[in-house]
Amino acid sequence: MRSIRATTIIRRRWDNAMLPLSSKQVPHSVSSGAADRYDVIVVGLGTAGAIAAIAAARKGLSVLGIDRHTSMGGAGTAGGVVGYYFGTRGGLYEEIDAKVPATEKDVFTPAFGVNVEGKQYVFEREAALAGVDIRYETTVLGVKLEGRTVTGLEVFSARRGRYAVASGVVIDCTGNADICRLAGCELRGGREFDGQPQPFSNALFGFDKDRVRAFYTDSGYVFPENPDSMSAAIVNSALLSTHLKEQYNEENRFMRIAPQLGVRESQFIVGEDNVTLDRFLQEGYSREPLFMAYSNLDNHSKDVAFESGLQRDWTVAASLWGLKFTVPIPLGALIPRGYDGLLAAGRCLAVDHDMASCVRMKRDMQKCGEAAAYAAYLAVTKKVRLKEVPYAELSQLLRESGCLSERDEVYFEHRVAHGEQQSGPIRWMSDIREIREALSGTKPGVAIWSAKLLGEAIRPKLLGWMDRSEPEHLRKHSAMALALMGAAEAAPVLREMARERDPFVPLTSLKYNQARGYAAVYLLGRLADREAIPELIALLRTREGFSFIDANREFLSDETDLRFQYVSYALMALAAIGDRHEDARPVIAEAFEQYRQQLDGSLVISFKGSSEIRNVMDDKIRLLIGKTLQRWGTPVLKS
Repeated sequence: MRSIRATTIIRRRWDNAMLPLSSKQVPHSVSSGAADRYDVIVVGLGTAGAIAAIAAARKGLSVLGIDRHTSMGGAGTAGGVVGYYFGTRGGLYEEIDAKVPATEKDVFTPAFGVNVEGKQYVFEREAALAGVDIRYETTVLGVKLEGRTVTGLEVFSARRGRYAVASGVVIDCTGNADICRLAGCELRGGREFDGQPQPFSNALFGFDKDRVRAFYTDSGYVFPENPDSMSAAIVNSALLSTHLKEQYNEENRFMRIAPQLGVRESQFIVGEDNVTLDRFLQEGYSREPLFMAYSNLDNHSKDVAFESGLQRDWTVAASLWGLKFTVPIPLGALIPRGYDGLLAAGRCLAVDHDMASCVRMKRDMQKCGEAAAYAAYLAVTKKVRLKEVPYAELSQLLRESGCLSERDEVYFEHRVAHGEQQSGPIRWMSDIREIREALSGTKPGVAIWSAKLLGEAIRPKLLGWMDRSEPEHLRKHSAMALALMGAAEAAPVLREMARERDPFVPLTSLKYNQARGYAAVYLLGRLADREAIPELIALLRTREGFSFIDANREFLSDETDLRFQYVSYALMALAAIGDRHEDARPVIAEAFEQYRQQLDGSLVISFKGSSEIRNVMDDKIRLLIGKTLQRWGTPVLKS
């Protein structure tokens, strides 16, 4: 007897800090009438889904492609993201891209980057030639399950009404794990502090010398699984000064706004194999990849003080934002834990928030869709569970298509400026003289992280290099490396750096390096250094003296942005000190309450890509203070 699982619609309310406060599950039964049947159903014909549908159909499978919109390609077409940032080369997407320029000769207006109209057309043509049944303006209402095996969907469209479709494998390419959510799969998303994802962008199109050019900046934050949040983001981002101007002229010829938001992050599945930053940096990655993701940790948020400790170590203390690396993505990262008949491809695969800023690039997400198609093909034709798909055969298909290469391996390398020669993969240092030389210079990041990895073996040297007789860079960078190792001896030098608000910005990364002064503030909190309390409270009480220099301009817009960095790291450091030292809590709680009462909307931060858009941070600060005082059992006064 087939069991049919009731679907759930999760409704969330969000407070000003965008935290989920409550959820209500409303059951909707799934009808059990006769159903069409397909080997594979691809839900969401975007970045991953368009490729997945074509690849599966070309292998001879019957494929149904479903999308709520009216085009294929997602962010790379309707979303207006016409170029590629990083990601690895090879695979079906390169064939698709190569066919797009020909569409500009006879039909579509020439464009910079990949022509979005042309790519939509090529996707649809190749899907039709492969035999994909495409159904636009169609919404999935429910998931059919036998135990924890997905066997079909219930869908709705205005043309066909409500009906059921049976499946061999469903590939969730919605980007938001919508089908996995309906099936009851475990999901997670956003950072631990407040659940916030990375910012989204809203692209717009204009004319530039008779060619179409897409333009976008970061436009705010959105929770795509929440309809109110999504609606507000669509409307509000279109009204920003970057989009809606008083007047348009020949130099700024506006055409239209992209019909789809450029969402960087939403929900992730908890998979049979989970790709996390912590596990990756400890070399706990799979040796059986479907493809290699490739990028730096391109987190677009500027309030890095509220990110994970590991991300702050990497991005702030070591200033390694620009370090690129390859990440093996295994089949288990596409399989929701405990389920069969269901794959997740695209940005909702099993990564954590930290790793999502690397594993989300368009090239890689297109590869993810292709890999999911081949896994589904083997599961259907061999009649095996997805977890039992033989890797030898799957990897052979991936190599034949170019998704995977025999030369693929994990490596790190610096990001270089356009036109510069790539220096090749870097290695973590082990030679003491090499580490000393790097710590003495303006690009200390790799040496700082290398010292962290060496640990006790290099600790005596670092302690000696902090002596006042040593050069300034060596002293301070040695203290930062020691702090990452948890060495309290680093605190006096860090206090000195915080007190003078050290304006030095390292040159480790091509851009978005972090000033040494507020990096020291972060590290004092990491060490829970109680002697730093007076200096940290002093940072909260002044609005002057934050030295903004040109080197800051890569990451920050002005002194206001810089002040937020110091304040946010000081607050987080004080909270960490109070967590460790109970007797210090009264003085910290008093300082927190005083600061909370003084919030007046002046603590703001800009978004990447534009200094015009400012995000008022008062609610984030109230959230931090409230959570900290609640954790300590200290009454929180109402403002």
